[in-house]
Amino acid sequence: MVFLCAATSAVFAQKTLTGKVTGAADGAPLPGVNVTVPGTASGASTDTKGNYTLSLPPGAKSVLFSFIGYEPQTVTIGEQTVINVSLAAATKGLGEVVVVGYGVQSRRDVTGTIASVKGSDIKNLPVSDAAQAIQGRVTGVDIVRSDAAPGSTPSIRIRGTGTINNSDPLIIIDGVPAGGLADVSPNDIASMEILKDASSSAIYGTRAANGVVIITTKRGNYGEKLKASVNFYRGVSNTVRYIPLLTAPDLVKLKQERYTNDGVPIEPIWQDPYYATQRTDWQKALFGSGDITNADVSLRGGNSSSNYMLSAGYYNENGIITNSYFKRYSVRINSEHKLGKRLKVGENLQLTYKQNSGPDTYSSQTGLIFSALRFNPAIPVHNPDGSWGTSKASNELGDINNPVYTAETTDTWTKNYRMLASVYAELEIMDGLTLRANYGFDGSMVNQFNFAPKVLDQTRARDHAELFNRSESYNNQLSEIFLTYNKVLANVHHLTVTGGYSQQTFNGSWNQAERWGFNDESKDQLVLSNGNDIHDAKGNYFNANAIASGFIRGFYGFKDKYLLTVTFRADGSSRFAPDQRWGYFPAFSAGWRISDESFFKDNVKAVSNLKITGGWGQLGNQNVTEFQYLAQINKDRRYNFGETSYTGIWNSRLANPDITWEKAEMTNISLEAGFFQDKLTTTITWFNKNTNDMLVPAPEMDLHGTSAIPDRNLGQLNNKGWEIEVGYQGGNDKFHYNVSANASFIKNEVTKLYDPSSYIGSTPYGRQGQEISRTYVGQPLASYYGWKTDGIYQTADEINNDPNISKDPNKANIQPGDVRFLDTNGDNIVNDKDRVNLGSPNPKMVYGIQASAGYKGFDLSLSFAGVSGVKLYNADKMQGMDPNYPYNLYADALNRWHGAGTSNSVPRMTLGNANQNNRTSDRFVESGDYFSLRNASLGYTIPSKVWGRSGISDIHVYVAAQNLFMLTNYSGLTPQLGYSGSSDGSKGTSDGNRQRGVDVAAYPQARTFTFGATLNF
Repeated sequence: MVFLCAATSAVFAQKTLTGKVTGAADGAPLPGVNVTVPGTASGASTDTKGNYTLSLPPGAKSVLFSFIGYEPQTVTIGEQTVINVSLAAATKGLGEVVVVGYGVQSRRDVTGTIASVKGSDIKNLPVSDAAQAIQGRVTGVDIVRSDAAPGSTPSIRIRGTGTINNSDPLIIIDGVPAGGLADVSPNDIASMEILKDASSSAIYGTRAANGVVIITTKRGNYGEKLKASVNFYRGVSNTVRYIPLLTAPDLVKLKQERYTNDGVPIEPIWQDPYYATQRTDWQKALFGSGDITNADVSLRGGNSSSNYMLSAGYYNENGIITNSYFKRYSVRINSEHKLGKRLKVGENLQLTYKQNSGPDTYSSQTGLIFSALRFNPAIPVHNPDGSWGTSKASNELGDINNPVYTAETTDTWTKNYRMLASVYAELEIMDGLTLRANYGFDGSMVNQFNFAPKVLDQTRARDHAELFNRSESYNNQLSEIFLTYNKVLANVHHLTVTGGYSQQTFNGSWNQAERWGFNDESKDQLVLSNGNDIHDAKGNYFNANAIASGFIRGFYGFKDKYLLTVTFRADGSSRFAPDQRWGYFPAFSAGWRISDESFFKDNVKAVSNLKITGGWGQLGNQNVTEFQYLAQINKDRRYNFGETSYTGIWNSRLANPDITWEKAEMTNISLEAGFFQDKLTTTITWFNKNTNDMLVPAPEMDLHGTSAIPDRNLGQLNNKGWEIEVGYQGGNDKFHYNVSANASFIKNEVTKLYDPSSYIGSTPYGRQGQEISRTYVGQPLASYYGWKTDGIYQTADEINNDPNISKDPNKANIQPGDVRFLDTNGDNIVNDKDRVNLGSPNPKMVYGIQASAGYKGFDLSLSFAGVSGVKLYNADKMQGMDPNYPYNLYADALNRWHGAGTSNSVPRMTLGNANQNNRTSDRFVESGDYFSLRNASLGYTIPSKVWGRSGISDIHVYVAAQNLFMLTNYSGLTPQLGYSGSSDGSKGTSDGNRQRGVDVAAYPQARTFTFGATLNF
């Protein structure tokens, strides 16, 4: 009876609270607002009309209303049963919460340098990954795309290139360190945080030297009714520009002129009228129209004890070149559950399937765009009998194949199956003290297929078909446990301490096989067993490695005015020798919110926020070739003893037992200011980053042989500069707008190598084998290195009287019409000693402008990006202006010297190469400055009352464009050039950061137009 009475009393004590939530600015209802009772599991969310119903637990005293983008509001319940509230839009920098390592923090309390990009800012952009979407949006971040093939992943550089080795930032996806961004649909992203300074990044220690990018995907909310969203867009893409080339008649004229100038008979093929007839513009024949399709659907919701989000996405991009494409299918499941009042468990699961195919556009022998720029314009794509046009008629036509034939017969693809998963449990041990355990798994299986058919009717013939297959599997597993204590003491002391342990292991294996000779080349017959000869068969494990870490971070705030953050992490990596494995990475930062001081806020009314922060810290980089402390032994080396050959083993790499981390030390100071209630905001940051113990290849004196030399911790590199952001938001209930701009100014300089005169070179490029870039002490990374010029010799007298070559033994071979190269060391001889720095590929300024506006249901957004103070090296033009080769030439060759006074920029036509007119020189160094409208979109939201269909809350339709226009003086296909290959050499060279901004005629950027719609239920 006592129990029954108590239960009855509890039921009658419980009451229901109802009400409506609207926006303070326009009074419009706010759907999806979280309505919760602090300290309990009770919660609800508003419906599409802003209404809510909440069952109050016994003893409830207040209710909290919270919604992303709005200031939270707590209301005392008292005797009320109906509570209506109006939420004010969050003032930027005050109500925001940002994700930091192992937790979140109020933007107001951040003392490090963290940039945030909301998922809504990059939603529905026609890009395959988020890195492309943030170009121009974040100060201090440079997005460098090596090529624009579908699915290609750009490089992210945070505050400059921090090392000559791998400079990619650490990517964290839902708490799991992962490889890249291409697996995550941009429409699944809730927020991206870019940790730029040592204070914010040091919690990740050994892998944070190049910055950290934290991706948080979308989730459901507790007490939220089921919501669904369906999104679809489709678009078309086209080439932005073409390079002017010689037509067939002009090409024949210049080809004949070579022989006339050299006084030798003209080859008969250049007297054949067939080759003086224009038949094909090979760029237009190769570059067609691409298309892009994206569709995704998401469901989210929750009750008082669980929340969930499910999404599925499809992305398909066909490039502007035949057989270049990227497809992605993705599924995501995120959920969290309360088990009682103190325990929460959750999971994040992402399943992705990708397939892509892209042509080789890096090779100076067989590169596809290289071939299109060089192939003879008199040759047709197809002959009248339907066969492919070919250059086999004469060696004078060159040794390259019909580029359209190559594109259409290419059969190569890569498939990637990936699972990224994490599970966690969070226990509130006591008020303010939380224990969390995470387990993460990142696994992928990669299959590569490459079929090269038999080629009989092209210059580069192949008398047999070749099939190559490769399979790889990778996985890494993460285990973490950490405690967080968060408490406000006496209403003036705010203390947050996070500390824990983390470990991660990496494993994988690969195998590959190749067979030659296929009697049947039908697609369904292309399996290895049908090949006649085994050409290759091998496999192995990848080097397994692991990392173990301990970390602690403390934040202290006094009266919310004086802020201090201290971080320390210790990392041990199996990549290094046992006595060199551990690295220790401390950091601290402090802040002073001047605007909260009474002497300031009582006297300076126009300034609503003023905060100064500063910090210092050390970070590490272990992303280098592993196990260089061991001598590497390889088998299958052949040795000859007398007349007999033996197979044995050999020492393929020497050991460096002292090899250890690269260390980055960074100092920065920031000033944040807001004016007129933070309608106008600005942030100015100065930073100075020194990379010490940079690993560089260091050959030893008196060392001979073929064994590879391990890296040594000898180098030093400095990046310093300024970051400036400014934004303004204004308008009224009917019309609102935001405008922001950002710019970063970075100076990159190598401060130490082996000795002051030493350098690190790049891989020679082109058929001339030209060295283009070198890295010297006192200069930026990968500076161009070659000869300076001073026009063209017009007469023999100019040659005879030129002091640059007065003692040059090659002087007798130089003729009028040749390039005048400068003697820079004063010995009156032009040779290798006269090569100098020709410019830096590292931009002095990277900037962006964002603008958005809304009027009633209409919305407009514009995103501009640009760089300034950067030089590019047009290596393709260096080859495309060289008359020594039997190919087509750039149209600029028409401006060649052909008599005194006819040209002072383009040398004469000749078959000879005595003066090496087209060597690496400033003739091919151009300004790479550009300003582009990266993204533009115009949309309209059709409300449900207009649509008139139940169940649909609104429909948003939009049109968008990418790369709408670009202002630049660069003469190549695009000034948005990256690196001349990937770090593993899978595309182009393996130079990595040793060569940047060199135009090798890679896959160009395209202009894309899309139309789409989003339906919310």
